Amino acid sequence: MRVPYTRLSRDELDRQLSPSLSAKDAIGVLTRHEETTADLGTAEGLRCWRDVAYGDGARQAYDVTAPGAGTGTPCLVFVHGGFWQEGSKAGSGFAARAFAAAGWAHVGMGYTLAPEATLAEILQELGTALRHLRAHAGLYGIDPDRIVLAGHSAGAHLAACVLAGLAGEDLPAALAGYVLISGVYDLAPVAASYVNDAMRMTPADVEALSPLLYLPAADRPVHLMIGADEPEAFRRQSDALAALWGRDLTRISMERFPGRDHFDILDELAPGGSMTGQRIARMVTLT
Repeated sequence: MRVPYTRLSRDELDRQLSPSLSAKDAIGVLTRHEETTADLGTAEGLRCWRDVAYGDGARQAYDVTAPGAGTGTPCLVFVHGGFWQEGSKAGSGFAARAFAAAGWAHVGMGYTLAPEATLAEILQELGTALRHLRAHAGLYGIDPDRIVLAGHSAGAHLAACVLAGLAGEDLPAALAGYVLISGVYDLAPVAASYVNDAMRMTPADVEALSPLLYLPAADRPVHLMIGADEPEAFRRQSDALAALWGRDLTRISMERFPGRDHFDILDELAPGGSMTGQRIARMVTLT
């Protein structure tokens, strides 16, 4: 299943795949998230481990935030966006305090950016990082079988690739659930846009690394999130993945958030009484 895009000119495709152009305050949201993440180290009642290395690369590390006590804790792993070229884990802990208050640990995942790494290499890094976290989960009081993988934008693409088995056959069923926020799942339109000037994806890469061309490799709960104010190119990607994967998954849901754009939709990622929070909580109780 392909996402229709060929009717768009290159200029229109570039515009739709530049979500900051239509966002209300992209820089403001990202700055706030970095400030919130930086404050975690001084927050009372939290345990924090920073720059846990899973490889030798400068960005091959993750940050862990956990409640003050407890073992067997569920964990949300967050993979940032930035079209695989920008962003870092420095802004990934924006929801960590809220998750800790609900009894969850939180991991902000780092990875090498393009063009230093290819997309295939970035995906393999994420696979290595997830295996490292599961192997060392007990050090942080985390239950390795109650880890939910969440990603935003390019990070959602990487998370979807994990469930499709593209980062290794061992991972899809090893994780308790997947939260895919404003992602890109068919790389064909991305490769036809300005994004590929740095990524240099080949047609073979598009075929090999588009989760929309694969079925999920395990029946795990998936929750897709998309803002009603996001560009049509992103909304179509989520609709297409929900339609395709909904044929095989027994637990798949999708929420469209009125008034939310590609960046402030992240403020909906929080546990508690929200529908999103309830669905995430069920991922670690029903698997």
